[in-house]
Amino acid sequence: MTTEPALSVVQSDAKHKTTPIKSSLTPVPNYPAKLVIYRLAASPFWWVRYYADGKILRRTTKETDKRRAIEFAKAFYDEINFKQRQGMVLNSKADFEVCANELLESQDSKVKRGEMSAMMQQNDRYRLAKMVLPFFRDYDLKHIDYFVLEQFLSKLGDEKLTPPTISNYMGLVRKTLNHAQRKGFIQAVPQFPKVARKDTPRGWFTLREYRKLWCCAKRLRGKTYEIRKSGEATFVCERQPAEPTAKHAEQIAESELLRRVAMTEDLYQLIVFMTNSFIRPTDIKWMQHKHVAIIDGDNVYLRLSIPTSKKHDKPIVTMRNAVDYYKRLRAYYEPQGLANADDYVFMPQFGEKRRDAALTQLQRQFSVVLADTKLENGPRGEERSLYSLRHTCIMYRLLYGEGLDLLTLARNARTSSEMIDRFYASHLEGEMNIVALQSKRKRIKRLTLAIQAEAAKPPANEDRNGRDND
Repeated sequence: MTTEPALSVVQSDAKHKTTPIKSSLTPVPNYPAKLVIYRLAASPFWWVRYYADGKILRRTTKETDKRRAIEFAKAFYDEINFKQRQGMVLNSKADFEVCANELLESQDSKVKRGEMSAMMQQNDRYRLAKMVLPFFRDYDLKHIDYFVLEQFLSKLGDEKLTPPTISNYMGLVRKTLNHAQRKGFIQAVPQFPKVARKDTPRGWFTLREYRKLWCCAKRLRGKTYEIRKSGEATFVCERQPAEPTAKHAEQIAESELLRRVAMTEDLYQLIVFMTNSFIRPTDIKWMQHKHVAIIDGDNVYLRLSIPTSKKHDKPIVTMRNAVDYYKRLRAYYEPQGLANADDYVFMPQFGEKRRDAALTQLQRQFSVVLADTKLENGPRGEERSLYSLRHTCIMYRLLYGEGLDLLTLARNARTSSEMIDRFYASHLEGEMNIVALQSKRKRIKRLTLAIQAEAAKPPANEDRNGRDND
C-alpha cells in the first residue's frame, strides 16, 4: 500500500502557498478533464477544482487520503451539475454577500412602492458595509449557526453599541439568511441569540424647564455661538460677547473651533410649535405651508396633513397655542417671499435638496439652548434632544388633559398605544396625577355623600343621646 508523502517533505514548485503544486495535479478518472484534485503548500488537505459556466470552482476536500479526496471530488461534480439544472448560483460556497446585495435590491423595490422608507434602506446599506459584511463575507452560509451569530453579537457588544442598534444589526443578518433560505442556499434559518433590550426613552421638560427653554431661545436670536473642543470635552460659547471676559479669551485661546451656530427666529417658534403639535423632528424637515390648515371654529387648531412618517398618514391636530406661533413665523417670512404654499414652514431658505441641512441647523441651535440652560440631561440622566419636545407635548396631555383616552392620543401623535406606554409615558408617576387618582365621578360622589349621611344617623330605636327607647 502506497502512502502520501508528508506535506513538509513535498518539494513545492509553487510560486505562492495558495498556488496548486504542479506535481500534485491529478485528474479524476472517468470524469471530465477539468475536474482535478491537487495539493497546496498552505494546506495539509487535498483540494478539488472544476471549471463551469466561466467560473473556476474550488473547495477543500478536508481529506489527506488521496482516495477519499477523489470520492469527494466526484460528489462535488454531482453537486455542480445539480445546481446547473436548478438554475442556482455556481459558487464553491453559498455567498453571504450575494444574498445581502440581492436583499437590498428587493428592498429598493419596496421603497419605490412605498412599502419601506428610504431612510430604513439607507440605514441597512450602512450597517451592511460597516459591520455585517466584514464579519460574514468569508463564511459559507451553511456554516453560519447559533455560535457564529453569538460571536457576531459579542463583536457588536465590543463596539459599545446600544441594544436597539445591536438588534437592528442582528435583524439585517436575519433578513439576509431568510433570503438565503428562499434561494435554496440553506434549508433553515439558524436560531438567533436573544438581545437583552432595555428601552431608553428620551427626556422631557417640566413646565418650568419649558419656559426656561423658550425664554433662552428668544434671548439668543440673532447671535452666533461656537462649539469648541478642549481636550476631550466640548463646550459652547458666544462668538462675540458684548462684554468679553478674560476667562472667555482664555477658553478661546486654549480650544479648537468645531463649528459656528447662528441662532435664528425659527428655533424660538419651533420650541413652542413642537410642544403643541405632537410632531417629530423629521416632520418639521418636510412640512410645507400647503400641509397646514388653520381651523377656526368652536375649537381653534391646525390640521397638519404632513407626508407619511413611520407608516402613518392620518392628519395631526394641534393645540390652540400652535396656531399663534405658526402665524408669527409665516408673517416673519412673508416679506422675504418665503411663505408660499410650496415653501417649507421652518428654515425655508434651505431648499428641497438641503432639508437635511435645515434640520441639522435646528438641532445644533437647540443644543446651544440646552447647553446655555444646563438642561442637556433629565433628573435621571436621560439625554434630551429636539425629539424631547414631542415627548413633552405627549406628557402634557397625559398630565393635564381631561378625559383624553390613550388610543386617541396615540392616533393623533402617529404612534401606537404600546409605544406611548413604553416610551412617552415611562416617566409618568402616580404622584404627578394625584388629583385624577383621587377624583370621583359626580354620581358616585353624590352616592358616597348619601351613604355617609345615612351612616351618621342614629338607629331608629335610639334617641340622639344614644339611649335605647325600648
